[in-house]
Amino acid sequence: MPANEQKLIKIPVKLVFTEVGSTAMMRQNLKISRLKMGDNTDDYGIVLDKAAPPFIQGMITADYISKIEISGVEPIQNRSDIIELSKVIVFSVLYRNYALASQEQVLASETVKRWNHSNPSQVIDEKTLFQSGVIQAFLEKYPDELRSLQKELVDPIRTHIETDKNLEADEKNIRVGLLNNFVSSMYPFVWFILLRFRQAPDFINVLKNVRGCLLDFLGKTNIAEYAGLMLMELATNIENLIIQKEAKLLYRTNPVDAKSVIQDPKLRLPVIESLRKKNSLLTFSWKLGGARMAMGSRGRFQVLLYDQDVNFAETRGNVDQTKAADAGRSNLSEFYKNLHRNGNELDLGMFYLSFLDEACDKMGIKFESMVNQYGGQTITTLTFTL
Repeated sequence: MPANEQKLIKIPVKLVFTEVGSTAMMRQNLKISRLKMGDNTDDYGIVLDKAAPPFIQGMITADYISKIEISGVEPIQNRSDIIELSKVIVFSVLYRNYALASQEQVLASETVKRWNHSNPSQVIDEKTLFQSGVIQAFLEKYPDELRSLQKELVDPIRTHIETDKNLEADEKNIRVGLLNNFVSSMYPFVWFILLRFRQAPDFINVLKNVRGCLLDFLGKTNIAEYAGLMLMELATNIENLIIQKEAKLLYRTNPVDAKSVIQDPKLRLPVIESLRKKNSLLTFSWKLGGARMAMGSRGRFQVLLYDQDVNFAETRGNVDQTKAADAGRSNLSEFYKNLHRNGNELDLGMFYLSFLDEACDKMGIKFESMVNQYGGQTITTLTFTL
């Protein structure tokens, strides 16, 4: 679901700023604090008790945030908020990366190259500087032309979505919403160039390339749903290991069955509280590749799970064994149904790794997963290159 249609995320969220973000926040007199992060390092940013998805989306697309983290929350109890936050982050990274990619498409076009060759003193590239307000004033001068250009860009895609018989009505609405969000994320600088060269003889090729780029990113949006589910299932799997280990200590004088602790709230709650006092609940961290990174790496972002108590060898062994599992299915629903029929529902996170790998391959997304130990912590890392 597009980020701007989502409800408030009601869990504490740490936002770590980029250098650009820090400068922007200080200009607005926002107090930046020193934050202790899940990897035991210190960073600078703010903590939000509740987070509005449009706010987070705007901060990411503006390249103001380098890292987002939540800690001290129970995955199962906060499942919906964690999944929604994950989806907001992934959508925002996609919007930002499309904005960059569409700019690169335009600047690499023969139309712009021809202009730069003929006007060496007025070269247009990513380093071109304009006086404050010039681009906005130009766009405001031609509102009808701008709307017409935007319509020309998206209408073929919108028509394809609306006439797709394989999509339900609500699915069509969601995809049209995503389409609008991608277009809204495009830089004013790009619209300026498109309007400026709209009468060029080969302009149709420029627009076609931008539309192709838009289609490519629109086709990657399912990763938001898949990554959120993968993260939640993996977190649940790790949390269950943590709970079982803590339960052995807490109930050592009156041993109880491990599954009972996981499933019975009366037995589970004291274990969770004990873990919380020890600061041993999972930490979720999203590291975002910023717009100012090198071209080959800025499309990459990482999702990390930090924990103090999981048996490292057991976790890594589970991940390594199941990454290569044959979990290919026609769709996610069938995948889950088959796992349930085979009695593997408690290990969905592990088996889903291979499903996610296959899905990413089809969407042209590079996906890697690994488990490492560093400084007494077990760190599970999911890396996506969009």
